[in-house]
Amino acid sequence: MARNSETELDGQSVVVGPGPIVLSVTGHTSRRIRVDGVDRRLSAGMTGLLALDYTRSTGFHRIEVDGRAYWFATEDQKLRLDGMTRMLSHLQNLGTGWTGQALFSDGSGYLDPHVVYGWFDANADEAFAAIETVLTAPRTEEVSVRVLSRRGGSSVLTIPTMRFLRSNPKRNFVEQEGGLLNEAGKFYNPTRVVARRRQRTVDTVSNRRAVHLLDLIGQLLSDLMRSQLPAVPRARCRLWRERVGRLLTQPLAVKFRMRPSALALPRSGPEFTDQSYCKVFDLTRTARDFGWTASADPARRYSYIESADRIYQAYAAHRVASALGLEQTSSVFGSAPLAFTGAEFDLYYDTAPPATVIASWRSKTMAPDASKPDLLLHEKSTGRVAVLDAKYRIGSDGNASEDSRKEVAAYQSLYGLSSVVILYPGAEKNARVITDHGKSVVEIPVVGPDDGLDQALVYVLERLQTPPYVRDQSK
Repeated sequence: MARNSETELDGQSVVVGPGPIVLSVTGHTSRRIRVDGVDRRLSAGMTGLLALDYTRSTGFHRIEVDGRAYWFATEDQKLRLDGMTRMLSHLQNLGTGWTGQALFSDGSGYLDPHVVYGWFDANADEAFAAIETVLTAPRTEEVSVRVLSRRGGSSVLTIPTMRFLRSNPKRNFVEQEGGLLNEAGKFYNPTRVVARRRQRTVDTVSNRRAVHLLDLIGQLLSDLMRSQLPAVPRARCRLWRERVGRLLTQPLAVKFRMRPSALALPRSGPEFTDQSYCKVFDLTRTARDFGWTASADPARRYSYIESADRIYQAYAAHRVASALGLEQTSSVFGSAPLAFTGAEFDLYYDTAPPATVIASWRSKTMAPDASKPDLLLHEKSTGRVAVLDAKYRIGSDGNASEDSRKEVAAYQSLYGLSSVVILYPGAEKNARVITDHGKSVVEIPVVGPDDGLDQALVYVLERLQTPPYVRDQSK
């Protein structure tokens, strides 16, 4: 693996900086390898090459070559892997749900209580209803089986029958006058033949998938119950787990629970047409890839974190809300546009804000915008607002990047505001204000519990502004 320098993967996890890399493989028998859960092909030749871009990556990556697994980690120059773990741990203590899941390059999530509880909050009732329907009224399929029969006919399988008869001639033949076989003047008939029969069975991929999804749900609930959950989510999890226990006593569940897992098998049979089976298949795809915890040993981290932006955005939102004394409005963070509220302020998260709170100059034109600021702080008594953007980037000087400033300047123009705020993972613990011509950009580092965010928010509160275009929305 090379960029400006070369690093050898020797079975241990090595750490490299983010950026474009070239993976170089020698001594391989197959050109097909698997990187972060995705099949890739090496270039031709004794040394196979594969270019990868991890410019904005923080996390562990897994490479499989000829059945062997190798690990390496990309670690940015900002909060690094430990910083990611710290932010996730902080979120675990502040929220009761998390809906942002698409963080990994193979499309999977991570086994953080927020992810798992968020999945149950959104899907548990539908999952149990679909699984119960399958278990109580399973669809059957017609299959062909081989049976021993005393009757002949077109269903007799010639070659299997001959093998069966030769296995024990004395037992499998009986002397009869006019028999089919003649041996030393005596005639014999077979006592039994191998025949094909059609029969219906409940042992199908789709039925086993429902049972194995139920078993997986039970395991996820057990893991979730071992974490520190608030009272209401814990009570809901307890009820869900009791329902799993009841469903596992169904005869179909008892029969198939210990069979080889069908969770990863292709869609089949009624999963194309039956509503309950379709629901089981769809939920299986979203539930079976949970595989990482923030507190797990690094060697067990099956996480392929492609971008830390979403984690940082949620972390910054919770930190700002905590500093202002705001409470989360929904048990599943991000499911409601108004994410936090308090006596003085509302805080909107990653949503197109209500037109009664803030509007852009384009809102009533033939080409209205659909802008979604990361955070919108709204002072209830005055209607004044502040736009805050969380950017997981730093410039070469350790402050917010120039790209970040250009992006928030678009919000200034769109909403007619004189000031905007950038939250970024800077090394410095002091906020700074860039200002001239009546315009300003406030840059606030948000990196950890001692970053001084509580004091820095003064720069935001003293620049709260009445949005100029809201009145147009009421006309």
